[in-house]
Amino acid sequence: MLAGQVSALWRYPVKSILGMSVAEAPLTAAGLLNDRAYAVIDVETGKIASAKRPQLWRKMLELAAVADADGGYGVRFPDGDVIALDDPALDARLSAFLGRKVRLKTQAAATDALDRAVPEEVLDEGEGAEVQSTHLVLAQASPEGGFFDYAPFHVVTRASLDAVSRALGDDSILAQRYRANIVLDMPDAEPFAENGWTGRELRIGPDVTLTLIGATPRCAVPMLAHGDLPRAPGALTKVVELNRIELPEFGPGLYPCLGAFATLKSAGVAAVNDAAELSDA
Repeated sequence: MLAGQVSALWRYPVKSILGMSVAEAPLTAAGLLNDRAYAVIDVETGKIASAKRPQLWRKMLELAAVADADGGYGVRFPDGDVIALDDPALDARLSAFLGRKVRLKTQAAATDALDRAVPEEVLDEGEGAEVQSTHLVLAQASPEGGFFDYAPFHVVTRASLDAVSRALGDDSILAQRYRANIVLDMPDAEPFAENGWTGRELRIGPDVTLTLIGATPRCAVPMLAHGDLPRAPGALTKVVELNRIELPEFGPGLYPCLGAFATLKSAGVAAVNDAAELSDA
């Protein structure tokens, strides 16, 4: 049985913009509370704006979600301005910044989808190139929907992150590049151990239990600049080199993977430094 502790929790209130590290948070069937609760929609196409298509949307990673004193959220722009999510001026400001007409979406729908650029083509041709993309319907493994790529939780171990960082010799390879919710420090975990966690349960603290449902395939996002973090193509290339596996649920072929998707079994509050224990296979 693998055991350790939670070393970080991350919330991303607005899909595809920078998130925030939190000390604790309720975990619900709809994910870590207020995670991916909002999204930006491209008015022309009706699709969710996502840095998974860097040619159009990589500037979203220059924006950051921030919390206010009243429990709400706002978007911080690179010039330091913060506009609350409920401010009618936000849509126009986002549109001007991103160069396309967009609006904030506050209610997820079963038809929500985005364009996911083929990551290997982004590596070959550059993040500004128009490359092939696939149509990704959101939240297919999220029982309550939401603006999730697939499932409501994304878990990653320090061992996997450190393996990429060591192979690349780059200390900017951090959890926020991979946009995980829960980072685990499990001293006995091998790098990419998450590949084999499908069907197992992860217990966190006294109340929370997650069910692991599969490894997480990586897109082009980790290689992009994230706020003050510089571009790091190796954040993707090293995963391609070190950990490509079959994921039949996503189609034929080998996928570069880091981390695991999970759904909720038992709700509760999770906190940094909580004990974490993975059930036996």
